[in-house]
Amino acid sequence: MLIKLGIIVAVFVLGGMMFSTEITALFPNTSALLSDSLKNDINALNTKITNSAETGLDTSIDKTIQSISDSVYEGITETGDKLVENVNQKISEGITETGDKLVENVNQKISEGITETGDKLVENVNQKISEGITETGDKLVENVNQKISEGITETGDNIKNEIIESSESSKENLTNEISSFDPFSFIKNIFKTN
Repeated sequence: MLIKLGIIVAVFVLGGMMFSTEITALFPNTSALLSDSLKNDINALNTKITNSAETGLDTSIDKTIQSISDSVYEGITETGDKLVENVNQKISEGITETGDKLVENVNQKISEGITETGDKLVENVNQKISEGITETGDKLVENVNQKISEGITETGDNIKNEIIESSESSKENLTNEISSFDPFSFIKNIFKTN
């Protein structure tokens, strides 16, 4: 057992010699009074631990704040990006829908305009045709009437001229007949018996 105690003491002595600087750093206040020395060393050790804990805590808090800030920034950026994407999509859908409605309305107005213009054109053409037919018919009737009148006048003149010629010819014949008429021969011829 003494050997064991000797070995343990030797390990402590060798450990103290090897790590004396570390031990001195941990327990810098060595005093003749063990209680004061331990009290001072424990206070110094407590201060070092507190400072180390505060520094570690500050670093940890800074890292946590930085991590939270980064997460919040990323979340805000991601949310903003999604919001911008959604807004752009809604604007695009709205523009597309508005454009489609605009094209539909323009096509409808063009169709209505073409139909209305076509109807007016047909109405105007029908009116012009009707006016043209009426005017042409009136001119045709006028021309026919004129031709009939000219024909009747010409025919009447021809008939009149023929009657006059016939009358004159008849007068000549009668005059010739009368001048060569022998009443005695006529009567004789009437009573002639066969």
